[in-house]
Amino acid sequence: MNKKLPLYGLLVAVGSAIYVLENYVPFPVPIPGARWGFSNMVIVYALPDTPLSWLFTIAVGKVIIGGLMSGKFLSPTFMMGAGGSVVATIAMSLTFKMFKKSGLIFHSVIGALINNLVQVTIAAQIVATWAIVAYLPYMEIMGILSGVANAIVATILIKRTKIENERKI
Repeated sequence: MNKKLPLYGLLVAVGSAIYVLENYVPFPVPIPGARWGFSNMVIVYALPDTPLSWLFTIAVGKVIIGGLMSGKFLSPTFMMGAGGSVVATIAMSLTFKMFKKSGLIFHSVIGALINNLVQVTIAAQIVATWAIVAYLPYMEIMGILSGVANAIVATILIKRTKIENERKI
């Protein structure tokens, strides 16, 4: 059995809670369904030493539980969030393997940009018009900001948990 299973469960729980709480944080640009994306911080936190299969499990778990808790499970915004989160997780995992010396900010921003691109693509399919792509530049700017914020928080948490683990040894 995986020794990190409790950590992964905790990351799903924290990601789900942040997913729900994000609904109550005002988004500065009036884009329907737009969110900050802070729940993806748990993926960024786990990125350095977690295999893709577990990153995928964390991403899917936080989206499903968060969707159920917020009452948005299987709604169009849920589908957009789930698709974006899963593809972004895969993208971050791949870029991390290819460019390990790049900092977490790089990988997190890549994830945010991919997440938004996938969400807009899904939204265009749902509303049956590509006019919604006009939102993409605004979403990408906000994605860069949230990607940087997620990486900064994840880096601080990684350093603090590393210090705590060293104290226990």
